[in-house]
Amino acid sequence: MRKALILFLCIGFFSCKKEQEENPYDLIQNPNDTSGTHHTVPDPNSLAGIHQNIFEPTCANSGCHDGTFEPDFRTPESTYNTLVLRPIIKNDPAGTYTYRVVPGDYLNSVLYQRLIIDIDGQSGIMPLVLEPSSDWNSKQAQYIENVKNWIQNGAKDIFGNSAANFNLPPQLLGIFISETGSTQAFPRNATSGSIQIPIGTSSIDIWLAIEDDQTTIDQLSYLKAKVGASMNDFSAVSEQNLQLVNEVMETGYSGNQVSFRFKFTLPLSGLTPVQPWFIRAYIQDATASPSELPSTGSAEYIKHFYSFQLGE
Repeated sequence: MRKALILFLCIGFFSCKKEQEENPYDLIQNPNDTSGTHHTVPDPNSLAGIHQNIFEPTCANSGCHDGTFEPDFRTPESTYNTLVLRPIIKNDPAGTYTYRVVPGDYLNSVLYQRLIIDIDGQSGIMPLVLEPSSDWNSKQAQYIENVKNWIQNGAKDIFGNSAANFNLPPQLLGIFISETGSTQAFPRNATSGSIQIPIGTSSIDIWLAIEDDQTTIDQLSYLKAKVGASMNDFSAVSEQNLQLVNEVMETGYSGNQVSFRFKFTLPLSGLTPVQPWFIRAYIQDATASPSELPSTGSAEYIKHFYSFQLGE
């Protein structure tokens, strides 16, 4: 299942319908407007400017970067939070890049690179498909320069704050499930994406790959997990303790081999067959509270990726 392929500007094989969503920058107008309401046009090299001119009209459309998958370009805030120092999924063959946007370093920012080169020789230069309303073709050079300048100027948020002390929450890189005591991964359902547990299995080990930008694996805390029948409501589900174990290399969410260092064992008695059972991890780094992974706001296909089904 490779739905994790993230394309940085509205890419798809269908027409995207503009999502009607309240946006704090919808009212920005040209200062020459004589309607009686005057607003400041944002600096085109700022986050507000590149969001208004590039991401909002070209990317934040239904079925594209509308919150269905990251980056989320619906608002300047979601744009910032899903770009700056966020780990990438697609890389070049040499594994050159680490983050979507690296403040002050446009050459190592995948956002910029994917606008000018085909980083892996297969994905093409972004964007591949444009909305009819997009002016990308006529202003491409200008817009790429604006993105470059925003990154080089520190990739600041809408308030002008630097990301120098930005601390990302822990990241969930993948999951696999095996019979308890084994490291042989069970397969997935090609349709639902859920991991398929064979008939007769009495107990499983659920393995999670987790990383953090500032905290080492052995210093992460809280380390809990839940398994529930509801995709979003885990309020009544008891917590399981995650164990830090020796490294097992397996395929992660992006399709690459990643390090799995956490697991918990789950007896299957009492679990209903066929229906999906959803998994959440709760991990804390140096921040004040644990992060839920995946979160309630994650796309449904991501939630299904972190789920399993029992055979009848």
